[in-house]
Amino acid sequence: MKSGPAEGKPQVEGYAGEGAAAGAELAAGLAVLAGELTGLVSGLIAAGPVSFDEIEQQVSEQGRELLRKAAQLVLDVQAAGERRLAGVADAAGVPRTRVERGHARTVVSQLGSVVIRRLAYRAPGQPNLHPRDAVLNLPVRRYSWPVQQAVVRYVLAGAYEQARQFLQAAAGITIGKQQLEQIAAEAARDAPGFYPSRPAPPCAAGLPLVISADGKGVAMRPEARRRRGAKGPGQRVRTFAKRRGTGEKDGCKRMAETGVVFDVQPADGPPRTPEQIMTRAPGEPPVPGPKAVGRWYTVEITASRAETISTLFDQAERRDPGHTRTWVALVDGDRHQIDVIRAEAASRGITITILIDFIHVLEYLWKAAWCFHPPRDPAMETWVTAQGLDILHGRAGQVISRITALAAANPPKPGGEHAKIIRTTLAYLDAKQPYLDYPRALAAGWPIATGVIEGACRHLIHDRMGITGARWSLPGAEAILWLRAIRANGDLDAYWAYHIAQEHHRNHLSRYQNSQALAA
Repeated sequence: MKSGPAEGKPQVEGYAGEGAAAGAELAAGLAVLAGELTGLVSGLIAAGPVSFDEIEQQVSEQGRELLRKAAQLVLDVQAAGERRLAGVADAAGVPRTRVERGHARTVVSQLGSVVIRRLAYRAPGQPNLHPRDAVLNLPVRRYSWPVQQAVVRYVLAGAYEQARQFLQAAAGITIGKQQLEQIAAEAARDAPGFYPSRPAPPCAAGLPLVISADGKGVAMRPEARRRRGAKGPGQRVRTFAKRRGTGEKDGCKRMAETGVVFDVQPADGPPRTPEQIMTRAPGEPPVPGPKAVGRWYTVEITASRAETISTLFDQAERRDPGHTRTWVALVDGDRHQIDVIRAEAASRGITITILIDFIHVLEYLWKAAWCFHPPRDPAMETWVTAQGLDILHGRAGQVISRITALAAANPPKPGGEHAKIIRTTLAYLDAKQPYLDYPRALAAGWPIATGVIEGACRHLIHDRMGITGARWSLPGAEAILWLRAIRANGDLDAYWAYHIAQEHHRNHLSRYQNSQALAA
């Protein structure tokens, strides 16, 4: 025996095709569908031998229409069985005392357009309420959630025009570029709250925890670029009115800050040695190094670098709330970034080791080598290898003294390019000595290069945002970057389910005084 509805709550219709009218409509609709399917198969057989691609094309095209009609039949039978609910009121408590049939809206699905009919609950001077919209969780836009999900997947992979063409070819749906942009922006609206709502990812106890951040420029529309102050004394001013001069930039880009948190899985076997890193013969396979596991990415184009780094610390603390693991920060040498990391760690009571990317150090050594050797001299490589070995062994001070002595023995031309390079290299090595503890890093099995974050800047930002001719609005760039980061984390499906749940509450449940019965 069925129990009655709870007192004071709206009665939620359980769409089981109850009633003679709904049952008759279902039977008639199924008979029509069966007849059309029989006609499709019989027609193909009667056509005689045809190529498989012709069969596939006709079945695909006509079969999609049959499936659309099947979906429409389900919706029509449900609409015929929809019963009037008692006690429907909006979130402000205003009751809806009048109910009208015949209210319909069209939704574009992957199968084609369908019409959804439902009861409208009305009150003078108030917007209509449609409880069945909440039960079906209809989107505000005319495109169904699966269509919008397909849009997101397409626009994350390529340009909007390509996404439009793919959607047209795959489902026969035509959506304009501006609508695609709006769908993507709306799809990303719940990204900021997604990860705080999820549990921390599991990881093996005791693994080192690494954070790293870097930036990549994105070409923006004029209104989306950061404001620049007036030129100060000594700053370059524009030389020509219609074109850029030497060293001048148009300033069309805005930096997108990328961050990553990952666990370090040490390599099997003994730790790598400086000699294995610097003196590997051509063609010889490299000694296996540590692996980055459990990568988590974030990308921000509206937030500052300090805010992005704070987000990285938040995520890292979710993995190590007790601060019992070894924390390492891999950086490229940017002084402001180092200061922000140190300040953030100090404010949270975290002990963190900051390491400069060794590849950046080698680039400075190569520039210095050009100052002390003739062009294309093979001895340059030997010299750079020797200096790199010393730095990896913890003898950066000796390298500084050696470069200083070479510059004194062979003074470069004052004010020349070599003098500038030598001065910059010495200043860099001297300032970064506290962050060149490579002996400790190698002994502990830590990474000493920023390949993970540099790769992320390429595949998260440049591969999509750097399409030739693309100029981004701030909301559009932010949405695409957030969603690409979520996809890179392997969480796009989980995020979409979370987003749909948030949309259900935002668009439907929040409009009713008693939403629990509607969500049942």
